[in-house]
Amino acid sequence: MTRIPRRWKILIAAVAVLLVLPAGLVFGLNRYVNDTDVPLAGSLFPATGPKRLLAIFAHPDDEITMAGTLRRMADENGADITLAYLTRGEAASVPKKSPQELAQRRTAEMRTTGSILGAKRVELFDFPDSGLPQADAVAAKALIARLIDEYQPSVVVSFDEKVGFYGHADHKQVGIWVAEVLRANRGPVTAYYQATLPESMISVAKDLSPTFKTHYPADPALGLPEPTIAVSISAQGSVKRAALDAHVSQVTVLQAVQPGYDMLPSWIYFRILSREYFTRVF
Repeated sequence: MTRIPRRWKILIAAVAVLLVLPAGLVFGLNRYVNDTDVPLAGSLFPATGPKRLLAIFAHPDDEITMAGTLRRMADENGADITLAYLTRGEAASVPKKSPQELAQRRTAEMRTTGSILGAKRVELFDFPDSGLPQADAVAAKALIARLIDEYQPSVVVSFDEKVGFYGHADHKQVGIWVAEVLRANRGPVTAYYQATLPESMISVAKDLSPTFKTHYPADPALGLPEPTIAVSISAQGSVKRAALDAHVSQVTVLQAVQPGYDMLPSWIYFRILSREYFTRVF
């Protein structure tokens, strides 16, 4: 039997250490930020019936909260995904020539993102960005009801009604309107989910994200609802990164919300932040 020279044994051992240590670190961070007690779901779709999902947001780029899940759902056989946005994001605090010019850019960015995520259609509307709590609630809820009637989703996904994911009033208002519409008439909808985070991830976000530090409520009772399911998105990491990168005008905003996403390879970053969380309302 051929003997391996000692220097090669040392080299092989060193390479093994270099490979194992990062893998162990990623695994440890994954367990630190995720709540493994939340049940994993392979799909948001019901076991039987049509696979039609309607996601309703306030601004282009809000879908980043669940981009991996959306792509995973889009990849299911026959799935029909619609992304709807009540505003065009014209009030964002980023360089712009005018609100109208930024709205045009963000509309184009969102259509690119929709293609990346496998959505069949992307709908953007003209309610006022950063003004949804003061907007015409009757008109907004009529629009949401029309989208449900037109696209007949079996699943609707939106924001929560308490904090709006990280404390954005527009997100919260959309969550309130969607919940009110569905409580009045579920129609074809058999499952309604709100995007959320476990306490472990909220704690990390409040330490690392300037957005969460500034806007997330200090009182846990005013924060996000507890997750009831999680979806593994490690296989969709590169897609979620591509969706983030498509929002060219929002780089500084996204860096503040999801720090470090542009500093690590997607296959590492989304091995750590490998789950997206939801609470099922009904």
